[in-house]
Amino acid sequence: MTLTALQSHNIEKAIAEGRQVEAVKLYRDAIKCDLLEAKTAIDAMTAELQERKPWIFRTSASTTEKAIRPARFRPQTLILFLLVDALIVGAIIFYFFMRDDSAHQAASTTNSVIQSAANQSKGSPRRVSLPKQVAESDYQAALHEGDTFRRLYLAKIDSAAYQRRKSGDSRSVDTSEIERKIKSARSHKAAKRELPAGQTLGEIRHSSSQPSLDGVFSEGEWDEATFFIADKQADTRLYLKIVGEWLFIGCDAPAEKTSGGYDQLRVYFHTGLLSKLVNERIHLGRSGGITSIRQTRFRWQGAPPASDKERWKKYAINDWGLYQHAYGASSMTRGHRQYEAAVHLGETGLHPAVPFTLYAEIETDPLRNAEGKFVERQYLGFLGSEQQPLWLQF
Repeated sequence: MTLTALQSHNIEKAIAEGRQVEAVKLYRDAIKCDLLEAKTAIDAMTAELQERKPWIFRTSASTTEKAIRPARFRPQTLILFLLVDALIVGAIIFYFFMRDDSAHQAASTTNSVIQSAANQSKGSPRRVSLPKQVAESDYQAALHEGDTFRRLYLAKIDSAAYQRRKSGDSRSVDTSEIERKIKSARSHKAAKRELPAGQTLGEIRHSSSQPSLDGVFSEGEWDEATFFIADKQADTRLYLKIVGEWLFIGCDAPAEKTSGGYDQLRVYFHTGLLSKLVNERIHLGRSGGITSIRQTRFRWQGAPPASDKERWKKYAINDWGLYQHAYGASSMTRGHRQYEAAVHLGETGLHPAVPFTLYAEIETDPLRNAEGKFVERQYLGFLGSEQQPLWLQF
C-alpha cells in the first residue's frame, strides 16, 4: 500500500511538530504494518524531510500542541466561532477563485507590451517583448540630504495622493516621484551591501543570448544560465542569467502536469537589507502576467478618517505595482509547467559585483481532502528562504 497525499500531509505535519509517536500511529493505520516497520519508515521520512523540506520544521511542538481544557458552553462563543468560520471560508474562496484572476488581470494591464498570440487554454504561450531601452528616470529620482528610505516612505504614506491610490487602483505601477526616490534610496543602500561572515556567495553567469519570454524552454536558450535544484524529488529547477541590463529567470517544473490550480513562481529580493523592508518580489502565475510587490513593516500613522477605517487595520503596509519593467510568461506547452521572467537590474536595485539576497518558491495545486475542501498550500520547490536566502552576485 502507498500513502495518499492527505495521509502524507498529516504524517509530515506530525513529524515537523515533533509528534513522532502520532506519526508512527498514522503510518501504521495507513499502511497496516507492524510497529517496527512503521518506526523505521518514520525515521527515514524524518531524515528525508530535514534534507528536502527543512522549512516545515519551523513550527515547534510547544506552540502547536497545547493542552485542551474543558469549557462551559456559551452562546457568545458559538456565535463568534460561526462568524470566524464564515470569514475563513470566504477568505479561502477569494484566495483560490477570485484573487488569482484579479491579480493576473492587473498584471496583464501593467504589462502592456505583452503580445497576445493564440489561445492560452490550447497550450500556445504568450510572448513578451522587452523594451529596447529603459530610461533611468523611470525608476530613479534625485535624493537630497536626509532622504532616507524610512523618511521617504513615511512621507509617502502621509500623502493624500498615496491614500487615494490605496483606496483605488493600488495594483497599477506607481511611477510617482516619491516612489522613484524610495527606489533610489533602496538602491543606494543595496550598492553598499557586503557578504555576511560565514555565507557562501554564488555567481550568476552573464550571457549574450537572450531567452525568448514565451514560457517555453526552447533548445539551448538556458544552457548558459546558472541553475539550481529547487526540489530533488520533483526535479524542479531554477535558472538565472544576466543579459545586458536584465536578470532572466527560468523555472522548469516537470512534476506540474495540471494547467489549473494555483501554479505560481515567486522570486524575492533584498531580504534583510533594511529594517523596514521585508522584501521585494515578483509573482508569475499560470496566465503569464507579472505581479510585483514590496512588503514592508510600515504602518499607517495617525487616527483613521471617518470615511475609511480599513487602512488603519493593524497590518503592515504592502505595495503592489512595484516594478514597471518586470515581464514574464508561463505555459504547459512542453507537457508540464514552465516559467520565464525578466526584471530590469536598475529598477530592481541589483548592482554588478555587489552581493544581494534571493529566494524563490514554486507553488502547485493545493492539498484538498476527500470532500474537495482546501487543507493546505503545496509546493514543488523552494530555493532558500526568508531566514536563509541565497547570496548571489553577477
